[in-house]
Amino acid sequence: MKSRSKPYSAPALEKGLDVLELLSREDEGLTVSAIAKRLNRSVSELFRMLVVLERRGYLRIDPNTDRYQLSLKLFELAHRFRPVQQLTAVANPLMKDMAYDIQQSCHLVIYYEGKGHVVAQQDSPARLVFSVRLGAEVPLLETCSGHVLLAYATEKQRKTMLARIPRHLRTSTPLDLDAIIKQVRDRGFERFPSLQVAGVTDIGYPIFDHAGDAIAVLTVPYFPFHDAGHHIDIERAHEWLAKTALLISRELGYTA
Repeated sequence: MKSRSKPYSAPALEKGLDVLELLSREDEGLTVSAIAKRLNRSVSELFRMLVVLERRGYLRIDPNTDRYQLSLKLFELAHRFRPVQQLTAVANPLMKDMAYDIQQSCHLVIYYEGKGHVVAQQDSPARLVFSVRLGAEVPLLETCSGHVLLAYATEKQRKTMLARIPRHLRTSTPLDLDAIIKQVRDRGFERFPSLQVAGVTDIGYPIFDHAGDAIAVLTVPYFPFHDAGHHIDIERAHEWLAKTALLISRELGYTA
């Protein structure tokens, strides 16, 4: 029994994972020397690892800057995961219809390892577009989507979610999380002015699966227009969002 519980070591694999995790936080990528410095390793120690990761399609290198960046391969692999694949397959056409009807962008967020992640996104057909990037990380404590994910988690799940929030995504502003959770649960959605972008109001509704579990959040970052061509006001957009979230949930087997 002792031998079974013995921690195993795979140094090469750990180096590769360290590289991927580091580059996931660097939008502009890093050079070999910068990666080595951040990971406290030598360039020669990492060079072959980087070459292999690039050859296998996990990394790409900018020929102008020699910076390594993550490719979309990890994102592609994640979408092959059956629950995410099913969710996005159901949600995408309904999200597209809503975006065209309300002339606002929308996105779908799931929880993973202390953060929300945008797994589906639909741009508004309007000439001016405000949207959240597909694959973007969503802080749990400062966003509409994060509040909904926390509110519809069980107490045990919520405790784990909060404990796993990365240090760089923790807020220094005191939050009455119990009050936030109660408010979201009481009214069934979250809505407040974006803490990241002035003039945008975020509205988010939970998406439920066949078991009644909230597995995602459908969010509209409502961006007001002044011209008469955009006739859907925020209250009407809110109604469309509620209806679309319910339609997606129904397609996933939700019956409550």
